[in-house]
Amino acid sequence: MKRIFAQLVVVTSLAFSFTLTSIVPAQAITVNFSWQGNQGYSATGTFHYDEKKAADIISEKGGGETKGLDKFTVSFYDPSNQNIIDYDNISNGVLMGDYFQFNLNTINQKNFGSIDIGGESSGDMYLKGTVDTRLSLIQVSASGAEEIVDSNFGAIVVQSPVN
Repeated sequence: MKRIFAQLVVVTSLAFSFTLTSIVPAQAITVNFSWQGNQGYSATGTFHYDEKKAADIISEKGGGETKGLDKFTVSFYDPSNQNIIDYDNISNGVLMGDYFQFNLNTINQKNFGSIDIGGESSGDMYLKGTVDTRLSLIQVSASGAEEIVDSNFGAIVVQSPVN
């Protein structure tokens, strides 16, 4: 009886250790991006996603729980490179605003389609437009009027991901 019990303990221990070594930890990917307007305004940001869970295409739009991104931050700068304002658009997999929009091909790390990142209330700034067409930095006045502060031909630079 003792021998069977000892064998059972050994087999169970081995099976458990094989299970633990076969579990692949999540691969959190951190990606930095930047945008440069024609008048000298700029934006930099970072987003995070889990490489093991993310689809080949991540498309986020609107508020609530995200489909792929875990975190997304963006900062805007004036032409003298002074920080104007920072935003945490996504925190812990939840979109903080209603107008956020972001599309990423995780295979080639390229943005595509529509983008709407940053703020959305009076006094806020946001970057909006279509990649490879036109992206504009927009300031929302206290009255709610929107003014284009700077723009470019749709270029946004996504850097290589960091694990």
